[in-house]
Amino acid sequence: MRRRRRQSTQIIKKKNFSSNTSLPYISGAKTGFNWKRFFTWIFVIVIMGSITYYAYQWNPQPAGRDILDDKTEPVSTPEPEAIEPVVEAPFEKNIQVEILNGCGVNGVAKIFQDYLRDQGFDVVNTDNYTENDVVRWDIEHSMIIDHVGQFEQARAIARTLGISEEKILTREKPDAIYDVSIVIGKDYTGLKGIE
Repeated sequence: MRRRRRQSTQIIKKKNFSSNTSLPYISGAKTGFNWKRFFTWIFVIVIMGSITYYAYQWNPQPAGRDILDDKTEPVSTPEPEAIEPVVEAPFEKNIQVEILNGCGVNGVAKIFQDYLRDQGFDVVNTDNYTENDVVRWDIEHSMIIDHVGQFEQARAIARTLGISEEKILTREKPDAIYDVSIVIGKDYTGLKGIE
């Protein structure tokens, strides 16, 4: 029993000897809890939360995303008005067309024959351009000759090829085999259909 008392008195003495402060249990060092660190982390969490909240509030919403509150009503966009198509004067694409080479470049009439057929025109002949039974390969500007007095048909071909309307000539022939003749000149590289 004596030993037990000595041990217990020694423990009490050590406790009394080590406690110099009046309230040792409140001290952070004695309890193992760091109040400074605790308040620092609380401060950091509050600051980060505030930054995140305000960043979300100021961030514009992505395009196309509709966010509606209870107080706001959806905005209705007006439907686009119907656009009426522009209707050009009717013309017949099945008119008979001949293409004449007036520039002397081999195969140029065939190129335009294929192009006009793809556009829906009826090209029935390709040949060299002749005047008074003489072949002419010195034509500078391409032109269109209307043989039947259908200016709208000649104008449609001019637009399709990119030939100026000033280059449409009317030479009516009652016995003409073709309705329209296209004379390809040396300016053929500027026409549509040449790639």
